[in-house]
Amino acid sequence: MSSSLPIAPLRHAPDTGPVAQAGAAPVGGTATGSSLDGDARPRIWAIGISRLSRAFSDLIPPLSDRADFRIVGKGYEAAARAIAREVGEGRLDAVVAAGSNGAYLRQHVQVPVVLVKVTGFDVMSALATARRISPRVALVTHAATYPEVDEFIRAFGLPVPTFLYQTADDAAERVRTLREEGIRAVVGPGLVTELAEQHGLAGVFLYSGNSVRVALEDAIEAARLQRVESGRRQYVNAIVAHLNEGIAAVDGQGRIQSYNPAMERYLGVPASQAVGRMLDELAGDLSLSDVLRSGREEREAIHKIGGRMVVVNRIPIVTESGPAGAVLTVQDASAIQRVDRRLRSRGRGRNPAVRYSLDDLAGESPPMQRLRALARRYAAVDSTVLVTGESGTGKEVLAQGLHEASPRRGGPFVAVNCAAFPEALLESELFGYEEGAFTGARRGGKAGLIESAHNGTLFLDEIGDMPAALQTRLLRVLQEKQVLPIGAIDAVPVNVRVVAATHRDLAALVREGAFREDLYYRLNILRIAMPPLRERAEDLPALAELLYRRAQRRLGIEPAEPLPPALVARLQGYRWPGNIRELENVTERVAVLLAGRRAGEDRDVPEEELRVGVPELFPSEPLAMGRKGGKGQLEDAAARPQLLSQVARASQAEHIRQVLDQCGGDRVTACQLLGISPTTLWRRLREST
Repeated sequence: MSSSLPIAPLRHAPDTGPVAQAGAAPVGGTATGSSLDGDARPRIWAIGISRLSRAFSDLIPPLSDRADFRIVGKGYEAAARAIAREVGEGRLDAVVAAGSNGAYLRQHVQVPVVLVKVTGFDVMSALATARRISPRVALVTHAATYPEVDEFIRAFGLPVPTFLYQTADDAAERVRTLREEGIRAVVGPGLVTELAEQHGLAGVFLYSGNSVRVALEDAIEAARLQRVESGRRQYVNAIVAHLNEGIAAVDGQGRIQSYNPAMERYLGVPASQAVGRMLDELAGDLSLSDVLRSGREEREAIHKIGGRMVVVNRIPIVTESGPAGAVLTVQDASAIQRVDRRLRSRGRGRNPAVRYSLDDLAGESPPMQRLRALARRYAAVDSTVLVTGESGTGKEVLAQGLHEASPRRGGPFVAVNCAAFPEALLESELFGYEEGAFTGARRGGKAGLIESAHNGTLFLDEIGDMPAALQTRLLRVLQEKQVLPIGAIDAVPVNVRVVAATHRDLAALVREGAFREDLYYRLNILRIAMPPLRERAEDLPALAELLYRRAQRRLGIEPAEPLPPALVARLQGYRWPGNIRELENVTERVAVLLAGRRAGEDRDVPEEELRVGVPELFPSEPLAMGRKGGKGQLEDAAARPQLLSQVARASQAEHIRQVLDQCGGDRVTACQLLGISPTTLWRRLREST
């Protein structure tokens, strides 16, 4: 027998059992490398019988430093089972095989299979060797012929018949037929040469040493690339496995190829049962058929899975040849809402809009003690609170204190004065708007103040002055917990606690038809009435001293001094229609007067200066006229607080007009000098007319 490979014959153990584990010589093969713990070399099996096995034995040793090779004398189904076992346990990276055996393995194993390729030169060299043995030669190859060999045979008129085979049985039948036809030498792969020798014919091995060597080197490179790809795949899979977002990837036919644990939880089907199945069969509502067909992605679709609302994205995987698959992502809608809430409150800590706590409601009178105790109980719940009371009693201080003492303290506190905006502007400020909702609308739209208060507290001051049309929209927000921006179609869910405040009698406004009755009842769930300063006269001295010292600190007066005794008596004799706000303004004006006096000068301010600086503390002309009428009239006036309040308001209005005249009608400057808000100035002037 001759061969085109100049290799020495080796003894070859018979194939008597399964391949041994790593580190031991496999039964039916020859171990030519080792797979020690920590060995980074790729692990490759060389599948070959007889001639091919001997070729592997000669050519593998020089390559053993680059890969852990094992020669396995198995074929077809037996080899496929052994390979599957090793691959499943992570002990095999690539396979080298030839002929029909290699073709079979390529279709039945999940690992790269490198075929020993035959060149036209190999065939012609083998034919030349066979012709030296006998003029009766045949060529038997697997699956395909070689055009250059056919051309060579025709050109030289060589009588060399060529035949193809698909399976081992085909090859055996063909060799038997050739022997009967008088053929004496057969050129072919290892299986064919073995069969030829069994039938008494000369078998010439088809593969050259160079072809086998190239196949082994290609297997090393394929194994290396396989490891790189496997590492990348494991890295990506590890990331995907830890995502809370459900992910499933399908091939071009819609068959699931990848499926993470989050998707298992959404669909209730483990990955072991899902991979390989059609997604349409597993979850028809999440079908990717349209995306595979059109190649267009679908974003942010809303579905319901197992009672949960989810956001679904369908993304095609497009290659140069067209859609090759698609990816499905599923995310819990409630998780998105939680992230949205965190984003809105991120970095807030204590809200800069909140400057006061319930402890800032100073005073130890019984009304104030009851007020603080009631406010702390109200702060613990989320019900709407209606705060009533005269202007300046500290309604916003109470609202901020309720927010600070509530579980919503980490959220925003948004205050809106419903009397300070025109109706159209108040609507856009409260509810927000979409891009293009009206002329001049900000690009991209704007979130309203109600939405900005999400997870926090919305303080609606002067709610009694809210326009009727906006009362209807506010009622819907309170009922549905949703806000519809101007120009929008979809409502935005909001979670806000509403604290409303007013100095007006809402019940009377309801009777007059000026305020919606249903909104009144929605607001009037928890109610707190702020006591006016005149009803807690025992708090006045300490409160005035506290506000006076604060004013001195703001002005940089050190050390702080107490109020002049002459002024304290005046403070106690005044009815304080402006309540705490008015008291704060008065004490600051006095602090400014004292700050302008020279060092060492008498700190007692003459009455003339006080009369000019704080005229409201001195009886106005109408009140002085009352005194002329005698003691009875004065006692009668003292018995009627309403009359005194009206007189004081008239005095305040007169003082405001004087300051306005001095400022040339500039209301902003006048407000700064008076220490009051534009709303209060406007109200004082309106009430005096």
